[in-house]
Amino acid sequence: VVTHAIGQFTITVKVSLARHQTSFWLTTVYGPTDDAGKEAFLAEITNSAPPCSEPWLINGDFNQIYEAREKNNLNLNRRLMGRFR
Repeated sequence: VVTHAIGQFTITVKVSLARHQTSFWLTTVYGPTDDAGKEAFLAEITNSAPPCSEPWLINGDFNQIYEAREKNNLNLNRRLMGRFR
């Protein structure tokens, strides 16, 4: 690990593979379950993104709805769904 950053919802590290002379960014997330924290969560992910030219792997539990069919009722926040996409 070359560098790291710890946020409220994310941990981001830059991993360097010396043997292969390559590196990539890894962000692991745990998103809030309540709607009140989702805007801050999405902003933190955006701010965690490395430069576009560098490989980035992001994983974890986003606690977000990507498509309406993922929800078992009609209580959807389509604005947040759009921001997540």
